[in-house]
Amino acid sequence: MARPQEADPLTALRDMAADIALSEAQIEEAVADAVVETYRRLVDEEAEVRASVDLAHGTWQLYRVEEGVEVPASVDVPEFPRQAAAAVRAAVAGRVEEASRRRVLEAAAARHGQLADAIPQRQAGESWYVDAGGVPGLLPPEEQMPGDRLERGRHVKVVILEGRRRVHDAVLVVSRSHPLLVQRLLEQEVPELQHGQVVIRGIAREAGRRTKVAVEAAVGDIDPQGACIGPRGVRQRAVTSELADEQVQIVAWSPDPAIYVGNALIPARVDGVALDEAARTAHVTVPAEQLSLAIGRAGENARLAARLTGWRIDIAAPASTA
Repeated sequence: MARPQEADPLTALRDMAADIALSEAQIEEAVADAVVETYRRLVDEEAEVRASVDLAHGTWQLYRVEEGVEVPASVDVPEFPRQAAAAVRAAVAGRVEEASRRRVLEAAAARHGQLADAIPQRQAGESWYVDAGGVPGLLPPEEQMPGDRLERGRHVKVVILEGRRRVHDAVLVVSRSHPLLVQRLLEQEVPELQHGQVVIRGIAREAGRRTKVAVEAAVGDIDPQGACIGPRGVRQRAVTSELADEQVQIVAWSPDPAIYVGNALIPARVDGVALDEAARTAHVTVPAEQLSLAIGRAGENARLAARLTGWRIDIAAPASTA
C-alpha cells in the first residue's frame, strides 16, 4: 500500500479550525478537492481519483478508481507535493474568506436597523473601520455626521444598515447620519417607546445640525413629548449627548395637518395655518418677532418641518399697519 503523502499545511489547519468559520470536515473537503485538482492538472486529467484527508495526523492519500476498485495512486511528478501544498493553502484560504463573508452578511441581515456600540479602529481615507460588536464594520464618509470627531478606541453609537460584500471579505455598513440612529437612541432612553405607549410618527434629520421627531401617544393619557423629553430633559439630553452638537426637537404629531404643521415649526410660535390642498402648501402666519426663528438659519427649521409633515410651508408675518 502506498504511503500517505505529507501535506505541510494540514497540522496547522487542524489547529486553525477552532478559530475560523470552518469545521474540520469543511477543511478536509477543501484539502481533498485541491489535491485531486492538482493530480489531474499535473498527472492525469482524465483520471477518476479521490483524496482521503486526515487532519488529526496531518496526512492525505490519493486513490485511483480502476475497474470500479479504489487503489492507492502513486505520483512520480517531483513538483506534485509543492504544488499540491500551494493549492491546499489557496483552497482553504478561499473557503475561509467565503465563510467569513457569509458570517458578516448573515450578521448584517439579522441586525439590520439595530443600534450598536462601535469602536473606531483605523481610518482609510475618509472612511473608518470599526468593530461593531465583534463584527468588522465600515463607517463611510456619507454615513458620518458633519463635524463628527472620531477617535481610535473611543466608543460611538451607530445604526447597522447593511452588509457589503467585497473582493476578499465583507463588512457591516454602519451609520451615524441616518435618521434611524436618532430613533434607536430615543427608544433606548424612553420606556414608553419600548412598550408601545408612545410611537414615533416621523423623523426629519439634518445630521450634525438638527432633527425633528414627531411622536404620538398610542394609548392612555400619556404626554408623548414629555415622555420623550423626560424629567428636566434628562432623556432628551441622553440622546443629544451621543450626537455632539445636534439638536433633537420633539414634535407633537396630530392627524390635523394644520395643527401638525404648526407643531413642527417649534420653537417658533405660530398664529395660524391655512392649507392649500391643491398646491399641498401650508401658509403659516407667525408674529413678526418669530419670523426668523420659524424659518431658521438658512431655512433649516422650515425645511425640516416641511420634510416632517409632507407639506410645503410658506411662512409670513402679518403686514404692519400704520
